[in-house]
Amino acid sequence: MASPTAAAAPTPRRRTAAALAGALVLGALSFVGTLALVPDPPAPLCPDGTEVFRQPGGLTSCAHADVAPRGVDITKPVATSVLRARPGAGPGAHEVAQELGVPSTPAAQVASPDVTCDGDGTSGYRTQAMYVVEANATNRFASLKSTMQVWAAGIDDVVNRSAALTGGVRHVRYVTEAGGGGCVAKVLNVTVPAGSMVNFNATINAVKALGYDNPARKYMMWTDTSGKGICGIAVTYPYDTDGQGNPNNGSYPQYTRTDSPCWGLGNNDYDHSVEAHELVHTFGSVMKTAPHGTRNGHCWDESDTMCYADGGGFAMKQVCPTNREYLLDCNADDYFSTYPDPGSWLDTHWNVADSRFLIGGGNGTGGGSSGTPSVLGATIGVNNPAVPGLSTQVTVTPSLPTGRTLASVAWKAARADCTFSTPTAVQSDVTCSAAVVTNTLVTATLVDSTGAKKVVSSPLTFATNTARPVTAVLKVDGQSSASGGTASACTGATTPVTVTLTDTATGQPIKGLAPILAKTTGSKTTTTTLAASKDDGVATSSHAMLAATSFSAATKATKVYAAASAVTKSAAVAVCTPELTATASTLAPWYGDAVTVSGTLTRDVAGVDVPLSGVSLPITATTTSVVKGKTVTKVTSLGSAKTTANGTFSLATKPLVNGTLKVALATTKSWTGSAVTLGDLDVKVPTTALAGAVDKTDVGHGQTVAVTGTLTKATGSAVGVSGATVSVRVTTAGKTTQVGTGRTTANGSYSIPVVLKQSGELSVAFAGVAGLPAATDVVDDVTAGTWTTALSTPTASPATVGVAKPSVITGTLTRTYQGVTEPARGTLTVAVAPTTGAAGTVKVTTTANGTFTLKVSPKVTTTYTVRLVGLVGHADSAATPVKVTVS
Repeated sequence: MASPTAAAAPTPRRRTAAALAGALVLGALSFVGTLALVPDPPAPLCPDGTEVFRQPGGLTSCAHADVAPRGVDITKPVATSVLRARPGAGPGAHEVAQELGVPSTPAAQVASPDVTCDGDGTSGYRTQAMYVVEANATNRFASLKSTMQVWAAGIDDVVNRSAALTGGVRHVRYVTEAGGGGCVAKVLNVTVPAGSMVNFNATINAVKALGYDNPARKYMMWTDTSGKGICGIAVTYPYDTDGQGNPNNGSYPQYTRTDSPCWGLGNNDYDHSVEAHELVHTFGSVMKTAPHGTRNGHCWDESDTMCYADGGGFAMKQVCPTNREYLLDCNADDYFSTYPDPGSWLDTHWNVADSRFLIGGGNGTGGGSSGTPSVLGATIGVNNPAVPGLSTQVTVTPSLPTGRTLASVAWKAARADCTFSTPTAVQSDVTCSAAVVTNTLVTATLVDSTGAKKVVSSPLTFATNTARPVTAVLKVDGQSSASGGTASACTGATTPVTVTLTDTATGQPIKGLAPILAKTTGSKTTTTTLAASKDDGVATSSHAMLAATSFSAATKATKVYAAASAVTKSAAVAVCTPELTATASTLAPWYGDAVTVSGTLTRDVAGVDVPLSGVSLPITATTTSVVKGKTVTKVTSLGSAKTTANGTFSLATKPLVNGTLKVALATTKSWTGSAVTLGDLDVKVPTTALAGAVDKTDVGHGQTVAVTGTLTKATGSAVGVSGATVSVRVTTAGKTTQVGTGRTTANGSYSIPVVLKQSGELSVAFAGVAGLPAATDVVDDVTAGTWTTALSTPTASPATVGVAKPSVITGTLTRTYQGVTEPARGTLTVAVAPTTGAAGTVKVTTTANGTFTLKVSPKVTTTYTVRLVGLVGHADSAATPVKVTVS
């Protein structure tokens, strides 16, 4: 049993409910059961004979097993033809409405699938009809969809005829689509993994995993299975609180399950509609506190769609006529009335007629509106079963929180041979190889504008053993077997031979069939199995023919497809005379800019242009000049284009020289050569412009300045030059020194930090490259000024020491320029003058914060004088001498 997601236990009047999650293990004779999640009471809530599941949060679920309706064996499957003959609830509801004098639809229309159109058919609180089948079972959706829509309309008849008994109008607000005379219930074709029908909880978890978990939906499932001990079962929250906040009114997604033996009942041969019974349970009936409610969620005042002897502690009483079995709420006093008596139980407790899932519900104000999602959600739909080798549609529908947009969709299949036509769209077609018939899984990954991700998956199932007819078309160099006659081929040229395979019934291309190709030249025949056909149904091979050749193609029978009848095409060979066409995008490009040369290479076969594919076409620029009286011709290669399958070619080349532009086809044993002259190239060299600026012109020696600017070329308008090297120079007394370099960005801009150590004229320069002339710009005069320096009075610690004992001398060096003072780095000279003995010097270097430390161990009293001398860009300075006394 899976654990539920439980809310806190409700207060006596303002109550909430936990989401469904209890496993239901029902007996072999179970029928219309309900699952109830309620607060754990002081006394046992679930009566004897029911199964009890304790949930986290002090909640309990009760599942009741009931007898099947008469005439129904829930252990046996029902044939499709029998199901299609079942009329659903409409006829019974119509008949009793007539007998009770309630205005009713003419009997001729009770088999109509039409339901009430409301809004856009999707927004708001709605019932979503679903056909649900396991991946390993036969999918009967296509055969039963229209019948299920009639049954859905019959459920609406039950609700609306019942509303008419109290003078009102109520309709089931379905998710709808266009059909019938206006709208029909939209029935989803949902495939769940094998094993998902073992119990109700497993089915719910399976559809939830596909994204069907919207609180604004009642999910009404026709589950195509039998023998699981279930006829019908549903989710009800047993809270009788009045008002739109009742938990059955859109607080949580709710589900019904009706297994195939119980589909479409509700006529005079059987009891009430099982589907209607289950759906009305999800609307919130019947409360055990109702005047005629049972402890198991039904009623005991017959006849009524929701009443039967369920073992809930009450004997059945015949209060209303037996034909009321097809309508809701005998005497309109337990769970459904459009106008309950003032002060009555139904007037002060939850009334299903007020449900916002009904058109006219929600206290008659239109049924309320659905809230907006708070997290990214999605539902996935796969059009099952697919046919191996043919495409089938897959759809994912996102549910986006307010303010978010869908950023991306990515489709993926568990089988590597499956491909998607539009793998990044919400709707796509998936095609898997005809050679593999095993089911697989398709997954859609959605990401929204906040980066939130939602992954939903669904089985993709396949119909097999169908012996579908296959149509094969054989083409030799694009000339089809369907058109008759002999194909023309170029002697010795590589010639494409294709086999196109389509499904005869649908005309769709077949992916994954491997045709057998027989090739006969003279008396020799070779047979080859081609690589499997691609998504377009085409299998391709190439052949070079020197003599007349005949081809024949066919396929073998598979589990899905019948063998395709052989098709043939003969080919005669000769030297071909192709026609070459070509154009150039421009003949006056700027130096280094692209010129696109494009065209076609075809040959005429009986008035039809047949493309030549895979042919190389050299593109050249030819110049002619006179050197020393002789004519000199120079041919410059600009590249080679290759024709595609349809004979077209295109090459972007960047000519750097002038000359006559030409495309040529060389003469071979296969065809005669030809050439197309496109005209004379006039390659224009642009001018360049360099602009610069400096952020500071007067700084202390060694400080950094920023040199910025742009390098552009003129090609009709100024265009930035990318990746060019710009140098920064300073000229002093006629001597120029390079002080920095940098490269331009994509838009031609540059920014170069320069450590300024000399004064003079600052300029920027671009040295030029092929097709881009050099350029310079004088920026400004700059000054690298001399710093004034200052040494603090040093201190010795201790100032008096014993003979050869250590003392530490410390101090700081600062520098000042234009009123700004900062620590200075440099090497200092310290003059050492002892009272006796020879004088000397030592060196000490300041740190980044300008401090220095000198450790001395004098033997006699000594005076130390610290000086800064000869530091480039800095004035000399000296500190007050400091004495270390030796005692």
